[in-house]
Amino acid sequence: MTFAASANAVAYTGAETVFVDCQVEDGNVDPDLLIEAVDTLRAEGTQVVAAMTVDLFGRACDYDQIESDLGARGVPLLEDAAESLGATYRGRPAGSFGAAAALSFNGNKIMTTSGGGMLLSDDSRLIEHARKLSTQAREPVPWYEHTEVGYNYRMSNILAALGRGQLTRLDRMIQRRHSIRRRYVEALADLPLRFLGVRPERGDESDNCWLTTAVIESNRIDVNDVLADLEGRGIEARHLWKPMHLQPVYTSDRFFGSTHGESLFRRGLTLPSGSALTDDDIDTVIAALRDALISLR
Repeated sequence: MTFAASANAVAYTGAETVFVDCQVEDGNVDPDLLIEAVDTLRAEGTQVVAAMTVDLFGRACDYDQIESDLGARGVPLLEDAAESLGATYRGRPAGSFGAAAALSFNGNKIMTTSGGGMLLSDDSRLIEHARKLSTQAREPVPWYEHTEVGYNYRMSNILAALGRGQLTRLDRMIQRRHSIRRRYVEALADLPLRFLGVRPERGDESDNCWLTTAVIESNRIDVNDVLADLEGRGIEARHLWKPMHLQPVYTSDRFFGSTHGESLFRRGLTLPSGSALTDDDIDTVIAALRDALISLR
């Protein structure tokens, strides 16, 4: 349950992608199923090079179990924290789990440099090698010498300066998104909607509310009809991510799980969530969504 960039990064290396289903509560990977996949593959004689988690829609995965169980098996963890900058899990910030983590500063994220992102790790050798690869893998000699294939994966100084400015506003932007989600949850509590990531035992404030996402819990209401109704009112809402094992480019790859991710995709929608939206904007969306759900049920 993620955007294609997560899987594509694996494919770039020539490794084989193996997909694991999600939890219905928040769309994040099912920890038990992840470990079952690792153990099954190893029992079959397949080398498991690494496991990648995705902090979906700004909510960190259940890392207590994931880090412990993968560590016991000697499998490195990579955290795709592209959507979760500013979120926390049991007091630890998203992006601090595993051997390395990736952040995204794409234009649709809470803070942006218009494109690009950041690699995080406390492994200095890994970081130095990544820096080398990001500058076309040039060797430290007076001429252009290359012993491995590199990339031009660098952010310009101008965009980095933009990001540093955005960082000073990050806390306020996250607070605003929390306020927006609370407004949705409270105003639509009487309708057949379940909001992803609203789990009191974890604390509603632990994620960054990058996107407010909900699942329609009525079999009589088609999410496509709801999205079309909102679009007709000039309101942009979207489907949740289509799971990678259902994408044509990856349908031949191994998948562990059932239909949790598919169900979220078929019944879920993403509501307007930007930090710059006013209360009046959110009230307009709430009224339109209420009308659409009542008329369609």
